[in-house]
Amino acid sequence: MGAGVALWVWLRTGRYRLSEDAPRLSLAHTRIVIPAAAAAGALAGVLDDPWLVIAAWVYLVGSVVVVWIDLDVHRIPDRLLSWWAPALLASLVLATAMGGGGWGMLVTALLSGAALTVLFLVLALVGSMGLGDVKLAGVTGLMLGALGWAALTTGVAAGFAAGAVAALWMLVRGARASSHLAFGPAIIVGAAAAIARAGLAG
Repeated sequence: MGAGVALWVWLRTGRYRLSEDAPRLSLAHTRIVIPAAAAAGALAGVLDDPWLVIAAWVYLVGSVVVVWIDLDVHRIPDRLLSWWAPALLASLVLATAMGGGGWGMLVTALLSGAALTVLFLVLALVGSMGLGDVKLAGVTGLMLGALGWAALTTGVAAGFAAGAVAALWMLVRGARASSHLAFGPAIIVGAAAAIARAGLAG
């Protein structure tokens, strides 16, 4: 809960915004950050390995910030990724050293992060994704890879499904086919589904 309050206070400052960004979302909407962070912590707790719980908490709480910012400005700041990605990697190294996954878990996480980065980079080159989504995919691959290849494939499939639903919803509400879709939240929804499935299956 304390993390949620801290994130809520920081997001209300709008320090992540640039002068050319569109008008911001209503500050009243930032209230959802507190229960969202609490839900993220609860979701991380479904995993059996307490050290992986820490890594999942780092990923999911950071994801709350990513979702809000991406919905607000359709951008994922490098400044956020510059501390979030190393923090997640450090937590995975700790989970590898202290938990039961062994060093193979870390290798799989690194390979998964690289694989998703390449996949989303290709999509960015053909104009389907932004570079922020590419970097977010790499971070997400680290987390899901630590849970295994099945979690990675589940997360990717669920993420694209969530993105398709969001795009359809925008079209139903009158958006043009060329309208920008913030894909970061879809990536994170897919990852959350994969984490939940891994926890329930384990």
